[in-house]
Amino acid sequence: MPARLRLAAAALACLTAFPALADWDKARLDKEIAAIEGQAKGRLGVALIDLKDRKQWSYRGSETFPLQSVFKLPLAVAVLQQVEAGKFRLDQPITVTRLDFSLFNSPLAKAFKGERNDYPLSELVQLAAGQSDNTAADLLMREIGGPQVVTKMLRDGGITGMSIDRYERQFQPEIYGLRGFAWGETVDEKRFRAELKALKPEVRIAALSKALNDKRDAATPEASALFLEGFAKGTWLRDPAHTAFIEKIVAESKIGADRVKAGLPAGSRFAHRTGLGLTTDGINHASNDIGVATLPDGRRFVIVVYLAGSRADPKERDAAHAAVARLAVSALR
Repeated sequence: MPARLRLAAAALACLTAFPALADWDKARLDKEIAAIEGQAKGRLGVALIDLKDRKQWSYRGSETFPLQSVFKLPLAVAVLQQVEAGKFRLDQPITVTRLDFSLFNSPLAKAFKGERNDYPLSELVQLAAGQSDNTAADLLMREIGGPQVVTKMLRDGGITGMSIDRYERQFQPEIYGLRGFAWGETVDEKRFRAELKALKPEVRIAALSKALNDKRDAATPEASALFLEGFAKGTWLRDPAHTAFIEKIVAESKIGADRVKAGLPAGSRFAHRTGLGLTTDGINHASNDIGVATLPDGRRFVIVVYLAGSRADPKERDAAHAAVARLAVSALR
């Protein structure tokens, strides 16, 4: 096993039980988190790790939550691992055609001209990890060998509670029991939305309920926090410049500014990746935000917030994330 993965595995061995340690104000966290969950009108999962002394706390920490676009951060790490292994170069051109377009958010697809274009690998990483571009993410996963390669990377590093299993073009329709789009097939988002709308509400709700408990493309808050700890400490990649490359991308992302970041003190830095699912019949699939926060005084901590099956509106869901962040900061000090 490579040295970086042995280090990640060693970190997991220390944190598997996620014991409640004194540096976090456990009594306050335990008391106030349930109130935030009530306001969020869904199932809330949280994990915190103080990177100064590795003390931690979690709420529903061992339960499984849908990842949505959170997977794009470990995907970026998996891509850079293959760069370090000599399989790719950051400046290597990757050919993209219109058949490669995925569902939903894709700045790449919106700006696309002609029938095929080449993009440097580094730009696809920036699009996927920084702008949550689904086309770029699916392409990167296909290039490195599929979702199972990302999951294997996590397992090799000792992270067992985080699983990436399908492409965006597959799992987004499957959340509602519809057929996913295969590679080589044009992704017809208009058709997908029409089929989704045509389903009877009870069918949509039943499928979504099942998806909310799916172990595929899902993670526990504790496993996610362990992955982030390794990322913050640079144990996933050999070259610190590669870790810094990804960290800069996710720290400068404009997505999710009203979630965890809104609850951090002014002047904080937050390197993070969000996830957001569709809302149908008043139920949101997932609203997530995970990352590494650096406070103005230099204190750093990992924060993971997963919210599944919420009946709250977008502003209320974002406010719940911000409330968790404020609670974490106040309990840390």
